[in-house]
Amino acid sequence: MKKLTHLLVFATLLACNKDPEPEKEETPKKIYFTGITESNDVGIIAKRDTTDWRFNDTWVEQEAKLFPTAGEASCTQAHNHNIFAFPNPNKGLIKLNITKLQATQVQIRLVDKEFKVILSRDSIPNGINIFDLTASAPKDTLRLYYKFIDGSCVYKGHGDILVNE
Repeated sequence: MKKLTHLLVFATLLACNKDPEPEKEETPKKIYFTGITESNDVGIIAKRDTTDWRFNDTWVEQEAKLFPTAGEASCTQAHNHNIFAFPNPNKGLIKLNITKLQATQVQIRLVDKEFKVILSRDSIPNGINIFDLTASAPKDTLRLYYKFIDGSCVYKGHGDILVNE
């Protein structure tokens, strides 16, 4: 009986000294680029994707890391901001139409499906902004992430853009 007690004590000590297993890194959630809001050369929308060009996105860490942050809070109050890209699909020449208040800062990140940043701007003016990506954009669906920043209030979203030919 004495030997059994010693054996149990010894086994317990071995179990207590076991190194903890290292924490496994969580694999980022796969983000799929599906559907586009189709529009012609002058910006008339032919078919709308209900997830694109809105201001109510909840981003996962991978998406949020595309932008610097500084005490920003997502906002749900009414606003007059607007953004969309045209034509969609296109051949690499993208027109981005921005409507915002003068004091509102607009930041954008255009990424491919592997989250490689193709275009990054931290100050986009009102009106139509033209970006020629014919030499740098892959012929695929890309995603444009955007943030409209009013002081500490942030409106954020995304829109998918198809570059073909």
